[in-house]
Amino acid sequence: MRKSLVPQRCVPSNAVHSPFKSPISAQKRQRECRKRGLEKGGTAEQPPTPKLSVSEHELMIMKILTQPFKIPIANYVPEHSTRCLGMKRSAARRALHDPFACNALVLFSPPELSEHDKLKMDKNKIQVHVVVDPLLGNILRPHQREGVKFMYDCVTGAKGDFNGCIMADEMGLGKTLQCITLLWTLLRQSPDCKPTISKAIIVCPSSLVKNWYKEFGKWLGCRVNCLSIDGGSKEQTTKELEQYMANQSQRHGTPVLIISYETFRLYANILNNSEVGAVLCDEGHRLKN
Repeated sequence: MRKSLVPQRCVPSNAVHSPFKSPISAQKRQRECRKRGLEKGGTAEQPPTPKLSVSEHELMIMKILTQPFKIPIANYVPEHSTRCLGMKRSAARRALHDPFACNALVLFSPPELSEHDKLKMDKNKIQVHVVVDPLLGNILRPHQREGVKFMYDCVTGAKGDFNGCIMADEMGLGKTLQCITLLWTLLRQSPDCKPTISKAIIVCPSSLVKNWYKEFGKWLGCRVNCLSIDGGSKEQTTKELEQYMANQSQRHGTPVLIISYETFRLYANILNNSEVGAVLCDEGHRLKN
């Protein structure tokens, strides 16, 4: 039978078991011996290390942290680009939301391509699905889903050589929710993996400006910022509209403008200065006047 190799087995039987000696105790004994040598007239070999005060320690740390950063690579030339740090985006083009998820509302499906056609086609021109945000798609009723699909086909030109439609549902059928779903989809998606529009204007009676603003907050929360023009001085209104129209970026910080018919008529010269992706007219029968 093999004997165990624990320390008790390794020590000879005639040896005296000495107690465990801690290295801390050894250091303590060395300090005591050094102290006795000093008392007998000896000299210390190593002077005691001076202790820094709190303020000196803070100054030392601050001096270290304020030194400029230097790249520890010889002859390094930094790359001047606008790329941000972070995870690399996937090179494959794909839809913003899963088109095969349960209850997904797909507004556009790209044509099916064979593997041979995919190899020949430019990867930057491959179209993707346009899927309604599940936040809204999961609460739409069947007739509302049909209405959103109808409006999307009309405004994108899929129904014919025109880009517009009339939503004439009866009261209580959710026209506002359908329009918000359409605008949110156009502001976020397109078959080309980019927003279809960058700005949208909602023109409505003055009594409904706040209602539209609250509806966007109710269904989308903080996902979209809206600019509602309801009262205020002429100087303030002019400044806000000029700033809104001057922003031509694809990702507008405040993409939705809510304005009344009267205010729209007064400031039409400012609103015509640049391009707007979509205009939604609530209570559209007022246009005849």
